[in-house]
Parts: sequence; C-alpha cells; structure tokens
Amino acid sequence: MKTEDKNNMPKVRIAVIGKSNVGKSALTVRYLTRRYIGEYRSNTDLLYRQTLTINNAPIEVEVVDVCSCDLARFPEEPIFWADACVVVYDITSKKSLTHATELMQKVHQLRSQHQIPMLLLGNKADLEHLREVEEIEGRTLAVQHGCQFYEVSVAENSSLIYSAFDVLLSECRSVLSTQKTRKFSVSKMIGTLIGNNNGKVTTNANQGGTVVVCHKSDLYKSRVLKRRHNFTATASL
Repeated sequence: MKTEDKNNMPKVRIAVIGKSNVGKSALTVRYLTRRYIGEYRSNTDLLYRQTLTINNAPIEVEVVDVCSCDLARFPEEPIFWADACVVVYDITSKKSLTHATELMQKVHQLRSQHQIPMLLLGNKADLEHLREVEEIEGRTLAVQHGCQFYEVSVAENSSLIYSAFDVLLSECRSVLSTQKTRKFSVSKMIGTLIGNNNGKVTTNANQGGTVVVCHKSDLYKSRVLKRRHNFTATASL
C-alpha cells in the first residue's frame, strides 16, 4: 500500500478476479458508483481510481477488474501489484466456484512470502431458484483460506457489498500502518466515475474518481512492479 507524498493519504490497490460472467465488472462499478451496469464480456482490463471515506478518514482506492482469469494465463502482474484481492464466483455456477478455488490457491502460491488480504464473494444471490452452490460451500472455502465471505446480489444492490469492501479496506489500512511506504509511479487516469453519499463508504467531493480502459497488452506495459519479497519484474500481459 502506498502513501501519497502530497497529502499523506493512504492508497490501496485491489485486484478483482474470477471466472468470466460472474459479475466482476458489475460488482466494481456498483461499489464505486452505486450504479448497476449489468455484466458484459470484454477483452480489456479496467482500472478504476476513486477516493472514498472509510470510518471518517479518506483513502484512495485503485481497482483492477481483470477481464480474464484463465489459469493457463493467470494474471500474475495484477496479483503482485495488488494490496488485496477480491475473488468472485456465481452461486448459479458450480464451475465458477471450482475456478475460484483454483484462483485462491494460485494467489496463495504467488504471495507465499507475503500474503495479502482476500475476500470471497458469491454473486447473484437474487437467483436462488438457479442456485448450484450452497452457501456453506463458499463459507467453507473462505475458512480454508482465512478470508471474509459474503453472498451478495450486485443486481439488487445488496448492502453486504459495501460491508464486504469496508472490511477489506479496513484490513488493508491496518496492514498499511505497519508497513513501510511502497514507492510506485501511478499512471495518469482519464474519464470520470460519479458516486454519491449513500451508504457507509462515501466519495470525497473534492476529488472525483477516474477510470481507464486498458487492453491486456497495454495495461502493465512499461510499468515496473516491485514484489514485497524483493522481486522486481517488468509487467507485461
């Protein structure tokens, strides 16, 4: 996690991963803007930036919505870049839970020397009649990996979405207080995300959010990422 030199504002980077069509993009936009865009398939990764207020204190959040999480092309760069990871599955798809399980195992392997906070979310809780994954299965997986678990409905604006991210960001803030500042050069963002003041997490009125749409070949190009265990790599997808 990084502290801004200018205003000493903590910064947290989150990677959102999961099988295609589980609702990663819809989840991210719902959390940051309170809007529902529906799920769509894309060949681009999306990088969001937003200043939020958690427990009456501002925090800058960057979120990478990773479009493809095929294990054969596992997005290692976003995982090493991130301070926390949100793993999403679809309660109407048993395959998506299996995929989430494999992703979580891979994250633990990659960050074995310095584990990062993780959050497991079972999306589409509004489709109970199509359920293939029981809640206990998701909860058991979360316990096995020592992370928080929630079933949510992005389509219905479940309040648990905000609670889940609150918990994750609070955990990251705690880690930040015990870590040295990590130095990164942050790419300039374009576009605007509009939030409002509903809910526990609110947007800072003096600093709007931004979003940049990136092709996988360009998202991490020319960016040097420093792993916490003294490994340096030039990111390229």
